[in-house]
Amino acid sequence: MSRISIMAALTVGCCVALSSSITYSQQSKPAVDLKDPRIGRKIMVTKAGAQLRTPEATVWKGYLGEVFTVSLTNGEWLWIQEKGGWLWEKETIPFDAAIKLLTERIEKQKTGEHYHLRGVAYLAHEQYDRAIADFTESLRLQPRNAGALNNRGQTHYLKRAYKSAVEDYTAALGIDAQNPLVLNNRALAYIELNDINSALSDLQEALKLVPQYPEALNNRGVVYQKQRKFDEAIADFTEALKFDPKYIDALENRSFSYVQKADYANAVADLESAMKLNPSSYEAANDLAWILATSPDASVRNSKRALLLAKQACELTHYKQWNTLDTLAAAYAANGQFGDAKQWLATSLRFAPKEEKKRLQIHLDLVLAEKPVQD
Repeated sequence: MSRISIMAALTVGCCVALSSSITYSQQSKPAVDLKDPRIGRKIMVTKAGAQLRTPEATVWKGYLGEVFTVSLTNGEWLWIQEKGGWLWEKETIPFDAAIKLLTERIEKQKTGEHYHLRGVAYLAHEQYDRAIADFTESLRLQPRNAGALNNRGQTHYLKRAYKSAVEDYTAALGIDAQNPLVLNNRALAYIELNDINSALSDLQEALKLVPQYPEALNNRGVVYQKQRKFDEAIADFTEALKFDPKYIDALENRSFSYVQKADYANAVADLESAMKLNPSSYEAANDLAWILATSPDASVRNSKRALLLAKQACELTHYKQWNTLDTLAAAYAANGQFGDAKQWLATSLRFAPKEEKKRLQIHLDLVLAEKPVQD
C-alpha cells in the first residue's frame, strides 16, 4: 500500500483524564434550534474527563484540549455527533476564542491552572513554542502537575523532540506512576525513537491498568506490525474496534496488516468501512486506491475505481501530499496512462521526505518502462 502512515494513525492522548461529576438531563432527544449560532462551531474541552453522555451511559471522557464540532444543542448541552453523546457547555470554551479568553483569565489571576489551560489552547491551535512556555510557567507555579508535564511532553512529541517528550512523560509518571494515558503517550515517543521493547512494555502496563483501552490496543497493534507479528496486530486492532466500533485508525491499521497477509478482501472491507465513517478523510480513500491499482491479485484490481479514489484523496489534500500523489501515479499507470503517471511521480518526489525517495524512484523507473507500479 502507498501506504497507511502508521505513525499518523497512532492515537496520542492530551491530558491526564479525571472523573467528572455533573448532573445530566435525562432528555434523550434534543430540542433542535437550527438558528442556534453554536451549531457548526468548534469547541475545546477545558475539563479533563468531561463526560459525553446519553441517558444510558457515558460514551466518552474528553481529553483536556480535545476539539469537537457542535451538531445540535439542548439548552446548555451540546451534541457531539462524532462521539454520539451530550457534552456540558460549561466544560468547554469556543475554540476560536480560547486563547483570548484564557489570556484574560491569566491577566486577572496568574495561576498554574490558567497557564496550563492556555497552554492546552496553544497546543490545540498548533502554536507549540507558546504552549511549551505556558506549560513551563504552569509547572513553575505548580511543580507536581502530572497533567502539565504530560501535555508539555505531548507538545515536544508533536515538535518531533522525542527525547524531551520521554523526559516529560517519565517525570509525569514519577508523580502518577499508574497513569495509563501517560504510559500510552510515552510508548509513542519510544516508537519514534525505535525503542520498540520500551514501547511494548509501556503499552502492556497501560493495558493491565485499563484492559478496554482502544488507543493502547491500537498502538500495541502498531508495535506488533513493526515486529511483523501480523496475527497479533490484527487481534489488537479487532479488540480496539470491539470497544470503539468507529475507531478509524484501527480499521486502517488492520487493513494494512491484512495486506501484509495477502488477505485483500478483508483489507478492502476495512477501508470501505473507514470511508463510510469519515468521507472527508483522505487516508482510507488513498489506501483503497493503492490496493485497487497495485494488488498482485488480479481479482482485486479495479484500475478505474482506483483512479477515481486517488483523485479524491489528492483533492482532499490539495495535491500537496506526496503519498497521495504516488498513489495517483500508480492509478494512472494501472490505466496505461504512463505520461500522467510520470508527471505525478515527479511531483511526489519533490514533496517526499528523504527516506521515501528511493522507493518512489523505483516507482518512477517502472513508469518510465511503461510497467504498472507495485511495491
